Amino acid sequence: MIAALALLAVVQGAPDVTAGVDHTRVRVGEPVTLTVRARSRSPEPLDIVLPSLAGFTIVGSRDFTEVSVGGSGGPVRTTSRSLELRADRAGALVIGAVTVRQGARVVRTDPLTITVDSAAGSPNDLGPIARALLEAAPLPPPGRTDEVSLAVVVPADTVIVGQQLDVVAAAWFPREIRNRLRQAPVLTLDAPTGVWAYPPTAPDGIGLSRKIRGQWMDLFVVHQVVFPLAPGRIVLPPASVTYGVPVTFSFFSREERYELRSDSIAVVALAPPAAGRPVGDQGVVGRALTLALTVEPTDTRVGEPIEVSAQVGGVGNVALWADPALRWPAGFRVYPAQTTTRLTPLGGLIAGTKTFHYLVVPDSAGSFLLPEVRYPYYDLGTGGYAVARVAPRTLAVAPGAEPRAARALPPLLARSAEAGGVDGVLGDLPPWSWLLAWMLPAAVWLVWRRPRTAAAADATPALELSRLGRLEREFQGVLANHVVDPETRDGEGLARALRAAGVEPAVAEHVMRLRDRLRAARYGPRGVGDAAELAAELEQVLRVLHGAGGGRRSRRLTLVGVGALLLLAPPARAQRPSAEALYEAGALRAAADSFAARAAAEPQVAAHWYDLGATLYRAGADGKATAAWTLAARLAPRNAVVRRARRLLPPPDAASESLLAVGPATPAEWWLAATLAWWLACGLVMARRRARWPAALAVGAVVAAGLGVVEWRHRSRPVAVVLAPATPVRVAPYGSATAGASLDVGAAVLIEDHYGAWVRVARRDGVRGWVLVRDVATL
Repeated sequence: MIAALALLAVVQGAPDVTAGVDHTRVRVGEPVTLTVRARSRSPEPLDIVLPSLAGFTIVGSRDFTEVSVGGSGGPVRTTSRSLELRADRAGALVIGAVTVRQGARVVRTDPLTITVDSAAGSPNDLGPIARALLEAAPLPPPGRTDEVSLAVVVPADTVIVGQQLDVVAAAWFPREIRNRLRQAPVLTLDAPTGVWAYPPTAPDGIGLSRKIRGQWMDLFVVHQVVFPLAPGRIVLPPASVTYGVPVTFSFFSREERYELRSDSIAVVALAPPAAGRPVGDQGVVGRALTLALTVEPTDTRVGEPIEVSAQVGGVGNVALWADPALRWPAGFRVYPAQTTTRLTPLGGLIAGTKTFHYLVVPDSAGSFLLPEVRYPYYDLGTGGYAVARVAPRTLAVAPGAEPRAARALPPLLARSAEAGGVDGVLGDLPPWSWLLAWMLPAAVWLVWRRPRTAAAADATPALELSRLGRLEREFQGVLANHVVDPETRDGEGLARALRAAGVEPAVAEHVMRLRDRLRAARYGPRGVGDAAELAAELEQVLRVLHGAGGGRRSRRLTLVGVGALLLLAPPARAQRPSAEALYEAGALRAAADSFAARAAAEPQVAAHWYDLGATLYRAGADGKATAAWTLAARLAPRNAVVRRARRLLPPPDAASESLLAVGPATPAEWWLAATLAWWLACGLVMARRRARWPAALAVGAVVAAGLGVVEWRHRSRPVAVVLAPATPVRVAPYGSATAGASLDVGAAVLIEDHYGAWVRVARRDGVRGWVLVRDVATL
């Protein structure tokens, strides 16, 4: 009956509107998806008006329209709006009626009711463990009913390493003082050292209330959960509470600020008992832990990866649980992936699951047995050791199904073949920096054109002054080694200090006179004086003070020792799987990931991009291989191996060929050649050469610079390569839009704009429209 009424409404032109949620009962903080659908045969636009969403926060939204062509009544348009909401407070929350307008017609849906439960461990609620601890602990009430007191409560003074320790700070406030507070008191509880601490939680407002000696006392509480990391004594730092009490009852009265601090508490952390400890124990502590192992797929082929996940669940410090020891049969390569942690508190206790992901690649065919997985831990519930187990299972590996005779397999390219080069050193320089290099000859010419007479006249004094300055600095350094006190070194007691340091009296007196002469020569009215004479005298004095040259010899020996240590030190080797071995073994997906990681770490090395393209080409991903080989050709345009590989995947059309074309040199190479030619031309001009070479070199420099600009502009365009076969180019960025054209694998397009998961592309041959981001690879 309902379906008949809905069909009648559609036929009559009124839109059919439905609204629903994926869950009618959730907890605080969990997501809820609200979906509104409106179906109509009328071409008029639909306007969806959402009601007030009190108690929810909009996390994300998605709108889309689908057109269904069929039947005699014309096409049916379905407009959908999906909202991802998050429940923020507990209770029965009502989502009002959704209103849809289409022209003069208005349709409303029925309200929706969602029951939101309080989340365990919510910051707006005092947990059951903290509440029970406060109710059971003999909290010392204040000595008088008109003063505030503060205390820290723990369940016990000893705890096992890895066991949850609840620390509660409670502040007693008389009801009379609490009513006068304009702001809630600030209660601070710092985490001790040597523990894994979770963020403290505090209920909004009053945690508990008690009546003491006929007067009500309100309790403000802060609760923190910590896990000891090592045996020993743990000192809980004092808690503090800060509050302000108005002096009078007037609203504009000033406040008197108070701060109270509690005493520190010591807790002893004990190691789990050694008796009964199983083999392979990793120090995991928990309660009723479970272990689950997921292998997908269980039947695979050689070289195809298997996704394995081991999930440990239970009560305890989930963040520090160790990964299970998985033993794999011979011929399996294991690559650890990400680790995910999900906390689900249980009755005030920290609990949850920790999932360890692995990527496993078999190298040989056959039936293999995955041994039993054991996960030993200390169970706090039973007070002894326990072991979570997963039974053995069988893995079937079929021979590889890679086609080998249909296409040629390109060899890998060694990194040393195209490592470094001009682009490796100068490839990151911006274009304008080369203009500064072109201005360098002008600066040299300005220096060269200085008056030669003045330069010749000042050449010898400048040389002598520089030599004298170097000797004077060395002289000051030798004096500092013999006389440490700067006042003595600069005063009249220099000779006496030198004699005390073991210098002969005549030499000490001569050194003091030489110091005074240097001062007079540098700061006196006649300037330096005879620089050559002073320099020669300084050299003689320095030879006497150096003696046999022990200082320099010791420095040489030090340098030789450091060099020997560097030569004898063993070279560091990166411990990572070989991508070349994976390529040869046929593990193409793992090899492609390794080559992609290398290319991301060293994007200026053409060998990494070429090897990535060879692996993708061998795996059948022609579009991605085209993109990788194009990047390799841009880095090494004259490499014969790269050019031969690109001929294996020719562009499917002329427009793509022009977009993927690579010139004979990189922009940095063109600009370097232009700069060198310009410098040579300027050098010949400054040398007064009147031959034709300076003009020819200048013209060549300008031509090379122009070719570099052309190549740079060609590469700076946002070009993308099509990855999927028969990729539709749609007229609008949504899936039901009309496809104006389709592109083959390896076709190149220019990216003009982005819109969500879509990009707008265009080419010179008239292809223009929208494609999905996942169907193209940007160069």
